[in-house]
Amino acid sequence: MTHDARCAACGEATALLVCASCGSELSTRPSDADLGDRDQTASDRDQTWSDHDQTASDRDRRSAEEDQDAADGDLAAGGAAASHRRSLRARERSAHDREAVSTMRTETAAGREETAGERDRAAALRDRGAAGRDELARLHDLDDDARTYEDVVLRAQRDRRRAAADRAKAADDRKRAADDRAQSARERMEARRKRAEADDALALAATDELTHAWTRTFGLAQVAHELERSHRLGTRLVIAFVDVDGLKEVNDSRGHVAGDALLRLVGETLRAHIRTYDVLVRYGGDEFLCAMPSLTAVEAESRFAQIAATLSDADTGHSVTFGLAEAEPDEDLEGVIVRADNALLTARRAGQD
Repeated sequence: MTHDARCAACGEATALLVCASCGSELSTRPSDADLGDRDQTASDRDQTWSDHDQTASDRDRRSAEEDQDAADGDLAAGGAAASHRRSLRARERSAHDREAVSTMRTETAAGREETAGERDRAAALRDRGAAGRDELARLHDLDDDARTYEDVVLRAQRDRRRAAADRAKAADDRKRAADDRAQSARERMEARRKRAEADDALALAATDELTHAWTRTFGLAQVAHELERSHRLGTRLVIAFVDVDGLKEVNDSRGHVAGDALLRLVGETLRAHIRTYDVLVRYGGDEFLCAMPSLTAVEAESRFAQIAATLSDADTGHSVTFGLAEAEPDEDLEGVIVRADNALLTARRAGQD
């Protein structure tokens, strides 16, 4: 067996296992120090991935606790908006944590694959060193140097044991990497499920099931956000206060099913004539609030005149009264709503007159 090598004693290049010039052993294998460094690097990486595993497990446990808190909150909520919001935040945190854990496990799997490759390479180097020592042992045996022969054979055996251990660790690394990837896929699927649950919880808590407008608590928060953005950017914002005329009379004379049908029709008509990004809120039993950004009061009045006409065409007994207010710089939400409500009262008195 021959290798391109260099004499450890004199540095002369040769293809023999002993130097032709001085007879010293050739450096055909990696040094024990080099292999020891590789072992330490692999061990350090093992510790890193173990730390990642512990972190992932801790976050898994926290996600499970938040899931349980959310479920307990839903059970005790009884439809309360504040409890729904707490439950929603818990589910969102849980989904975020699960996505982070999934990413961490994917990184861990890649790291373990890399470590496995390093161990395979270390094993190959040790095998090569063992083969070199076998050949040296054979040469020493031919020279009848029993003590040197035994030492070389023992070192070759040790190299093979370490190579086998490296391969076993590499196989374990790959198995754990596969487990990490499978767990990562499960975490991502669970995160998607939790986000879907959060979306469903938000829809349940924030949407009026009859008119499909925002409920008052969640809707006013959206209107406040639009008002804050209007102030920040210096853009227009019109608030419309809408009242369904005669809803009580419909409920009293034709029943609440007819009243619900009227509310449903008003909700559908409003949503058909406003833009998708306008904010529609069911403010009270027969009242709606609508926030329309980047729109003038004149443009908003034209839209709501169309809405009133559409409802009247559907049934002469169906009508709405509305009042408009364009937000002023630095005006708060309560102030602009009061002005829109006052405009509605003025419009109603004018209609009665």
